Amino acid sequence: MFPLSRPVAVALLLFSWANVQAQTPLTLAEAERLALANDVAVRESQAQAQALREQAVADGQLPDPALTLGAMSLPVDTLSRSTEPMTQLSVGISQAFPPGATLEHQAARTTHMAGAADAEAAARERGLLRDVREAYLELGYQSAALQVLADTRRVLVDIVAVTKSLYRVGRANLQDVLSAQLEQSLLDDREHESQAERDAALAGLQRWTGTLPGDVAAPAGLPELATPPTQEQLQAQLEAHPMVAAASARVAAGQEAVEAARQQYKPGWMVNVSYGDRIGREADGMPRSDLVTAMVTMDLPLFPGKRQDRRVAASVGEAEAMRFARDGVHRDLAGSVCRRGNTAIPNRFCRRHATMPRPRLAPIAMASPISPR
Repeated sequence: MFPLSRPVAVALLLFSWANVQAQTPLTLAEAERLALANDVAVRESQAQAQALREQAVADGQLPDPALTLGAMSLPVDTLSRSTEPMTQLSVGISQAFPPGATLEHQAARTTHMAGAADAEAAARERGLLRDVREAYLELGYQSAALQVLADTRRVLVDIVAVTKSLYRVGRANLQDVLSAQLEQSLLDDREHESQAERDAALAGLQRWTGTLPGDVAAPAGLPELATPPTQEQLQAQLEAHPMVAAASARVAAGQEAVEAARQQYKPGWMVNVSYGDRIGREADGMPRSDLVTAMVTMDLPLFPGKRQDRRVAASVGEAEAMRFARDGVHRDLAGSVCRRGNTAIPNRFCRRHATMPRPRLAPIAMASPISPR
């Protein structure tokens, strides 16, 4: 044998280690961690919730004050500040105050929307973990099933060979041969079904975890799972479900929008204070005094029929729609809990088995003699 150089030996060692790592069985905890790390929908909802929390702080603040600078009563012929007694340079500041508790209700509405985004992120996270766990368990089950089917195939191949040999020497009839071939065809169909379901589970797991083909191996065994809750326990926990919590938060946000719209029946206010600087002297020789102006502006909601009333009605309609949406979410979840039971799994497998195509069974079944009863 020729001795390997050190770089070649290191390269071969790294290549072998990479192959071993690629075939290391993926644990359920690692699959869940990778799925959460690679899912952008959860991070999107979390970022949206953070943005809404920041927006809620801004929604509760007064509008920015306004600064006014101007030259008042300046004669256009001379542009002199001392000619006219009312000529002045003024500086003023004004502050608007929205009607009633509009700011408080706007901030509360945005805060509830942030809570809804947080709940949606939690619901997305739960749904993702559910899908990953189902795919992981399906992958483990179908991998084990394929191994059992492979062992069974070796036995059936021997049985078919022995049956054909006995038929040739007259110690077995044609029905025995066809029955053995029928069992082998049934096994072929079951293998094809298991392989397809295993490939689908593997593809889903690779998509959610972000792993490349070949990086996911069949789990060595099923993980330890907690005892599932009863239907009564699930029904009692429906109100705490993130989807219901998100819908409830949107209902609360809609109610705050209604209250904010009702504040528009109250007048809004604006306060303005300005200072006018004058130069020159009065007729008696005294220097002209500077001027201070203070004003208060008030809205007059005298005709609410086509503005305030319509806004309140629109907000009430949106709040009602959110209540109906929450009731629909609660009803759907309650229906899912009611449909949950031991009969759900057998029925699902029976439907899949009944609809599974069997192109190879028809000619064998037709050739098999059926003895009349």
